[in-house]
Amino acid sequence: MEVKIKKIGVGLDGSTASYKALTKALSMAQKLGAEIVALHVLPIPVDLMEYGTAMVELEAELRKEAEAILARGEEEANKAGIPYQGVILEGQTAETIADYAAQNGLDLVAVGYQGKSKLSELIIGSVTAKLLSISKVPLLVVK
Repeated sequence: MEVKIKKIGVGLDGSTASYKALTKALSMAQKLGAEIVALHVLPIPVDLMEYGTAMVELEAELRKEAEAILARGEEEANKAGIPYQGVILEGQTAETIADYAAQNGLDLVAVGYQGKSKLSELIIGSVTAKLLSISKVPLLVVK
């Protein structure tokens, strides 16, 4: 059975590890003629906005940061000549990435070995570990 990889998702959280995953995914995309779909999951669900102005301001700041992270990814993709789409999602990070990948025809998802979470001192990042157990789409974990 031949596997064709045309859409590579990349989890981008702004960490060094996530940008390493992007670099690897861009290299693969060049060789395979694939496109990149960068995924950033907001850590606070938007439905918390009902709890007041502070949450609205926090969500706006997190969205602004997400846009900057995805813009950096787009710059790298443009340099490499790779089609790129940045997507901001909301929800639990691992579950949201896994669901998006399965529902949107991603052929592969690249993620960093450790992300930005405070638990990053553990051997493998908690989001990556969760993705490994729930993703229906193949994962590439980049160190």
